[in-house]
Amino acid sequence: MRGFHLGGGCYSIGVLNAREVPETLQRAREEELGQVAPSGSGSAGEEMPSALQARMRILEMSAVFSELNDGILRAVARRLRPVALAARDTLRLGNQGGDVVAFVASGQVEESITDAAGKVLLTRRPSAGTMVILPAPRTGDRYVTSIYGLTDAVLMTLDRDGLMEGLGADVEKIAVTLDKLWDQELSAAAAMQAQSASRTGAPIVAFYSAKGGSGTTTLAVNTAAALARKFPRQVLLIDLGAPFGHAALFSDLIATGSLASASKASPVDFEGVVRGNIVNHRSGMGVLPGTLRPEEVDLLTGELTGRVLDVVIAWQKIIVVDLGTSLAESALAVIERAECLVAVVPPEIAAMTDARRALAIFRDIMNVPDNRMELVLNQRSPHPPLDRTAVESILGRKMSVLVGFDDSRPEDSTLAGGLVLQHDPSAMVSRGATEIARVIMASLKFDA
Repeated sequence: MRGFHLGGGCYSIGVLNAREVPETLQRAREEELGQVAPSGSGSAGEEMPSALQARMRILEMSAVFSELNDGILRAVARRLRPVALAARDTLRLGNQGGDVVAFVASGQVEESITDAAGKVLLTRRPSAGTMVILPAPRTGDRYVTSIYGLTDAVLMTLDRDGLMEGLGADVEKIAVTLDKLWDQELSAAAAMQAQSASRTGAPIVAFYSAKGGSGTTTLAVNTAAALARKFPRQVLLIDLGAPFGHAALFSDLIATGSLASASKASPVDFEGVVRGNIVNHRSGMGVLPGTLRPEEVDLLTGELTGRVLDVVIAWQKIIVVDLGTSLAESALAVIERAECLVAVVPPEIAAMTDARRALAIFRDIMNVPDNRMELVLNQRSPHPPLDRTAVESILGRKMSVLVGFDDSRPEDSTLAGGLVLQHDPSAMVSRGATEIARVIMASLKFDA
C-alpha cells in the first residue's frame, strides 16, 4: 500500500480488505451494471444520468464534499465504485490507515472501531448517505474499522487514485478534512469511555438572549469548553440556534449529523444515532448541532428535544444548550427542564424591552425561580449607551457576570480555527466564559 503526503500529514488510501465477504465485489459490479446499463441501453461502461446524480447526491450530503463545485463532484462521483455487503457479513478495513472513503448507499450496516487488542471503542449505525470515517495513517495498527451488514447493503467506495484523479487541486483540502474527522472519531471514543465510567443525570444549563447578535453562541461555546476543563469529555453543548446554528463552526468542528436528523432513526437505533451525531472537541466538550440545513427546522419539536435530553443526560456531567433567540417549542422544552438559565443581555437601549419581556415570561408564565436565572451583561461595543448600573435598574436584576468589549478577538479566533478560550486565555471573552462557568458550577452546587 502506498502513501502520499499532503500538507503536514500522510494520507493513504489503498484497497478494501474483503476476505470475509467473498465474491461481494463481483456481485456489486454485476448489480451496478444492471442498474446503470439495462438491456438495450448502450454499452456497460456508460452511466445513466440517474445513477450519476444519485452518487452526486450522496457526496452533496457529506459535510466533507458538499462545498465542492458541480464539476468536481461529478468527477468524484464517476470514480465511486460499489461494494456489496451481504447481511451478517463483515468488511474489515485494513489497519494501515486511510484505506478507503466509504458511503452507505443502501441497506443497514453497523460500523465499529476496535483497538489493537480487539476492544470495541465505538459503534455506530450510519444511515444511507453517511460517510464511514476510516483510521488515519499516523495511528498505525492501533485501530481497525469494521462494517457489519445488518441487512444486504451497498457501499460506494473511493480509493486513493479516485480521490487524486477526481479532486485534482482540491485533494489536499479534502485530505486534511478527512484527517480532522478521524481526530473527532478518536475524541468520540475517548468520550464514550469517560461517560460510561460515570453514569449520572446531568443538569441542563440553557443560554438565551432576546436579541440576535448578543454573543450568546460565543459565550455558550467558550463556557462549555471552560466547564470541560473541570469535567473532560463529560460536557455536551446542544446548539438549538435554528435555523443557522454556529456552535460547530466556532469550535472548528465538522458537523456530520444533527438533533433533527435523529428523528428519522428507529426507536432501537435512536440512542446510537444521537451519540453518533455528536462531534467532539479537543477541549473535552461535545457539540450536537440542532440542524445542519434550514429545512430541518420543522423536525425540531419539543417531543424530539425531550427524547434527546432523556438520552444524553445519562452520559454527561453537564448539558449546555444554546437557544439563541428562540422561544419555539424545542426551546421551551429545554427551559422547563433547565436547572440554570443564563440570559445574555447587551447594554443597548433596543435590547432592554425585549429582555424585560423575556424575563417576565420566564418568571410569570414558565415559573422559573429567580435563583435559577443568571444574567450576563455582554459589552459588544467599545462605548455602550448603557452602563451596568443603568441596565440593572431597568431590568430590576443584578448582573451575575460582566463581559467586557473584546474587539474582533472572537472572530479572529474562529478564522484561526479555534476557541477564544484556547487562542487567547487573557481575552475578555475567555475571562468572561471562565467566570460564567464558575457561576454555573456554584448554582449547580458543583463547587462544594
